[in-house]
Amino acid sequence: MLIDIPDAGIILVSVLAFLGGLVTLYLYTKIRSSDGAEKIAPTNQERIDFYEKELIDMKIRLDIMELDGESFASSDLPKKKVKSLEKPEMEKQEFVVPKPNTSPRVPNMSFEDSLTRVLKLITNGPMTSRDVEVTFGKSREHVSRLMKKLFEDDFVGRDTSARPYRYTITEKGRGRIGSSEGDVVYAVSQ
Repeated sequence: MLIDIPDAGIILVSVLAFLGGLVTLYLYTKIRSSDGAEKIAPTNQERIDFYEKELIDMKIRLDIMELDGESFASSDLPKKKVKSLEKPEMEKQEFVVPKPNTSPRVPNMSFEDSLTRVLKLITNGPMTSRDVEVTFGKSREHVSRLMKKLFEDDFVGRDTSARPYRYTITEKGRGRIGSSEGDVVYAVSQ
């Protein structure tokens, strides 16, 4: 019985193709497994830690309530037989959930209301944009744009000798506060 042996080039190509397929399959499984494993972002990790602490706290509260004799189990279920031991007298502690710190909400204002309010703030004395931001309760970007617009329209003066700039109200600004209607009309997009 004679067996025909293929040429050496054909055998080499077949072996290389087989090895290439194995390498490709190995790389594909590595790439797929790294994409499939969901990585937890740091913000999600913080959220998970927070909820884990909350769950632990609730479990502790539930255990304390069960020790005090309160039961949340259904009356249909068989109860555990527990040896009664004398409980030492202890002060009952109340668990008070602290309320989160909330800052008062700044009402929505039109540009005209914001302009008038900032001018009234600066009337009391020179202020930096950071002072206005803290007192006014708006974002840094909002206050910076507002102060720039007030300076360009000559409602406030800017002391550029030191940073941060200090803003003072001008006569035109004082006139603006005094009048209910301004001579400048602003287009506001919200």
